[in-house]
Amino acid sequence: MALKSRWLAIAILLWLTACAPIDSPRPIDPARPSETVSPLTLAPTPTPTPVPADTGWREVRPGLEYRELNFSAGGRYDRLRLARVDPAQVRLRVRYDPDRPRVVSEWLSAPSTLLAVNGSYFDPQYRALGLIVADGRRAGQAYQGFGGMFVAYADRAEVRWNVDRPFEEAVVLTDAMQNFPMLVLPGGRANDQIDDNGARAPRTAVAQDRSGRIVFVVSPLPAFTLTEFGAWLAASDLDIDAALNLDGGTSSGLMLRDGDQVLGVNSWVSVPSAIVAEAE
Repeated sequence: MALKSRWLAIAILLWLTACAPIDSPRPIDPARPSETVSPLTLAPTPTPTPVPADTGWREVRPGLEYRELNFSAGGRYDRLRLARVDPAQVRLRVRYDPDRPRVVSEWLSAPSTLLAVNGSYFDPQYRALGLIVADGRRAGQAYQGFGGMFVAYADRAEVRWNVDRPFEEAVVLTDAMQNFPMLVLPGGRANDQIDDNGARAPRTAVAQDRSGRIVFVVSPLPAFTLTEFGAWLAASDLDIDAALNLDGGTSSGLMLRDGDQVLGVNSWVSVPSAIVAEAE
């Protein structure tokens, strides 16, 4: 009985030990500053500035505006770069140099150049395929019965459909560029007769709106077929009257100077021609 009582006493002691509360931390002695505990301070996480889905048109200078907007449809996504030029205020020119092709950012390098967009199709030797006129000098072969032409004068510019307004040899031009296909036909109707192989690729378009301004649109990702690009342009809020496809794929690029800042997207490869906007 004594042995049983002794084991009972040991069991009670173990139970009390197991159930004893955990010791609290020793109080800090104010006389010993080394024991003072400072609260943990976390640096605030910077809040990133959200990028708007559509920046809207922003004036870079009188007659020259820039815009970026998101495109999304059927699992396809892109951020489009656009520039809008009033040719009555900003001079548009065609540049062509097959002996020294350049990426679009290099076409922008001249101090007087405000905007540069890649130009028309070219062969492996960087020679223009369609008609191109730069500073009054002609090169390439004129397209007749298909495609279109961008034409710039001193104070205005046009996007023409070659079927509606065929090229005339006797007409003197100083700045012009042909390419194909027309994406939007004069009057604002999307061209639904494009010989389209269904491939999606980066795209570049030069368009004319109903106010006579020239609008450049670059889709740098493979988001559109040619037919889809034309349909988007015609249905957009750009008020397009006519639009012409320029060289796409790795040639696509649009860059614009805004003070010390350069906006837009560069081409992946060098191109022999460009449309530029110049300060007077």
